[in-house]
Amino acid sequence: MEIRARREYASMMRECRYRVETLRDFTSGKTHCTYLQTTIESEALQLRKLLELIAFSSLVSYQNAYRTVRSDIAKDWHAARILRKIEDINPEFYPVPVDGFNKQSWTKVQSGYLTRKQFERLYDKCGAMLHSQNPFSKGKSSLAFHKKVPEYLDRIETLLSEHLVELAESQDLIHVIAPMEENAPIQVRYLVRKTRHA
Repeated sequence: MEIRARREYASMMRECRYRVETLRDFTSGKTHCTYLQTTIESEALQLRKLLELIAFSSLVSYQNAYRTVRSDIAKDWHAARILRKIEDINPEFYPVPVDGFNKQSWTKVQSGYLTRKQFERLYDKCGAMLHSQNPFSKGKSSLAFHKKVPEYLDRIETLLSEHLVELAESQDLIHVIAPMEENAPIQVRYLVRKTRHA
């Protein structure tokens, strides 16, 4: 299980990287979808897929739960509901960004990463971008969303570059180094905890 969980988690981080690279290409203008609106919708889709990967990556050690949540996510658009489903299975699913180990404890990143609350808001914003705009709505424009994509990406990269996450069922930790740069090695270390509190 340990080796399989590590491999599967690393595979999901590689998929995150591909989606980050695609989004960087959109935001830099390297690629586009002919029209600005369709480019923005493509950004929203890639961001949403990226968030889903982050949300259920901690379930890789618990295959039945993983399949159930993936199936549920396909039918649901509401971030809070999706996160509650995952949290019911693994209350500690959300990654904890760290910056190495200092003597006896992990150095937790204090700011600049995508927080759990920001995750929920961003997931719902992505959903809104994927639906046709109501002409009578006073909601924020898709252009405002587009301009924020680089900031969202920076926050996601800070969250994923080095993090800890508790796996569902086993309650063991994995330490992940996953630079969001092409060809950079992804390292996943399995840490067996002696007690619930690390």
